[in-house]
Amino acid sequence: MPKDATEATKILIVDDEPAVCKLVKVNLESRGFVVDAVSGGTEAIRYLKQKQPDVIILDLVMPDIDGIDVCIWIRAQSDVPVIVLSAHDEEDLMIRALNAGADDYVTKPFSPPVLVARLQAILRRAAGRVQREVEASVEIDDLTIDLEARRVFVGGVDIQLTGTEFALLSELARNLDGVVTHEELLVNVWGPEYRDESHYLYIYMGRIRDKLGTRYRDLLETVSGVGYTLHSSPLPLSL
Repeated sequence: MPKDATEATKILIVDDEPAVCKLVKVNLESRGFVVDAVSGGTEAIRYLKQKQPDVIILDLVMPDIDGIDVCIWIRAQSDVPVIVLSAHDEEDLMIRALNAGADDYVTKPFSPPVLVARLQAILRRAAGRVQREVEASVEIDDLTIDLEARRVFVGGVDIQLTGTEFALLSELARNLDGVVTHEELLVNVWGPEYRDESHYLYIYMGRIRDKLGTRYRDLLETVSGVGYTLHSSPLPLSL
């Protein structure tokens, strides 16, 4: 059974700015995470040879080893999730980081609640990878999302999603009741070059809701400014 998103979850921060380390550490520890911090790539590699955190938050520009190189080294050793936290927002650098194995890219200055939301989303996705090995489908009443056959049924009727629509819905189904961020959906479905193309999501989520129909459209919730959630049961009606 996967542990709760914050239960004994260990985070490593790799950043040469003490103020950033302190800000992230305070915000994460206040939510129950266990947090260590190191100030450069050399220290990070030394740390990772001895310990295994659950998530790494990694700066790119450091005085000793470039963060991209650290990320490549990490990915050669382990599949631990990596969130890049960088002052640089150039698209080519974002793509390089993602190609090096980063799971997400957050730019400075950043909102601590958004960083926490992305961290929790990554943890749910990591738990979801384990669940995928044993779960071939997701069922909500008579809505069936068959992850193996790549088909969706409502009351036994195939609602015929396009490939892109199914890819989006399956990402949400694999993280049922969790928030999947805009960036995760865009990168995982379209690729890293589309990470800022949020209008794609608005269009496709509208199509999916329409195809799910009146009974199930509200299972797909928009989390304003963050992403989307697919609920495992209908939301209660407002009084």
